[in-house]
Amino acid sequence: MTRLWIVRAGRHGERELEAITQGRLLPGFGEVADLTGLKDREAILRVLAATYPTEGANTLRNFAAQMNQFVNTIGVGDLVVLPRKVTSGVAIGRVTGPYRHDPAAPIAHTRAVEWLNEAVPREAFAQDLRHSFGAFLTICEVKRNEALARVEAVLKTGKDPGPLLGKQGVVTVKAPVEDAEAEDVELDVEDIARQQIIALIKSAFAGHDLAYLVAEILRIEGYVTKVSPPGPDGGVDILAAGGRLGLGEDRICVQVKSGDAPANQEVVLKLMGSVQAAKARTGLLVSIAGVNGPAQKLIDSEFFSVRLWQMPELLTALFASYGQLSDETRAKIPLKQIWAPVAGVDA
Repeated sequence: MTRLWIVRAGRHGERELEAITQGRLLPGFGEVADLTGLKDREAILRVLAATYPTEGANTLRNFAAQMNQFVNTIGVGDLVVLPRKVTSGVAIGRVTGPYRHDPAAPIAHTRAVEWLNEAVPREAFAQDLRHSFGAFLTICEVKRNEALARVEAVLKTGKDPGPLLGKQGVVTVKAPVEDAEAEDVELDVEDIARQQIIALIKSAFAGHDLAYLVAEILRIEGYVTKVSPPGPDGGVDILAAGGRLGLGEDRICVQVKSGDAPANQEVVLKLMGSVQAAKARTGLLVSIAGVNGPAQKLIDSEFFSVRLWQMPELLTALFASYGQLSDETRAKIPLKQIWAPVAGVDA
């Protein structure tokens, strides 16, 4: 029977692109030795206890339950969701291989996966599934509210048919910690809030309008900006310059991508050409959906001439400038800062 899993790739999404480009699940736990041949949670727990001697018993049991799922429970053919941190979407794949341990690899614990869609917008899913994708656990199963059938429907049609799929009276049972699913565990409220903010941005500043938001942020940061009109832009949406009257040496060409598909190498090359043509010093690519592997490799090789803003960088810039944004812009993205205790701190 096919099952549906969440497997993350780093708390901050630091392994996402590697997981996508290499077709692997990369949950982490890099310090842990080879778990091949360990058939249950208790055997894995003993290895983890030796690896993390200062961790508490509950934490170790939690880690052991997750790694036991990764090693022994997830089956070939199961579907897996990778909620992405550096973009606004999720990747959905099908597991194609058993657990493997490669001691020479930076992330030794892996499973092969065929990615069926690398950039599914979170807005394609109803709120209950979006919240499931915000569970704190690195590895967990999602099975309530016909989750598997609904993810399969999104793959086929791009639309979530809803939590009941026309059925009434669905009863669910809370699973024990050792076999936890996404709905049973603490949610990453901060990540859920950030995803909601991105959804607001995508709705209020769709298409070329996102360039006007980025230009306003850059003006607050001290740049004089010029936004290209809608239509073919030749690889540049915004020209930004520092110094008095914008005549300083800090000159930037900005390309803004608001769609759901990752920016490719061609986009980066076009931006680099625009930098030279405009006699700018730097190119800035703003892409809500991130970039693909070849594009990231090119950006890395052009460290002194190209910068990338993905979702985290755009939100950081937005939060830093929010108080100085125009009333019109704040009305489109109404936000309020709150303080809350850190998880694990007694009230």
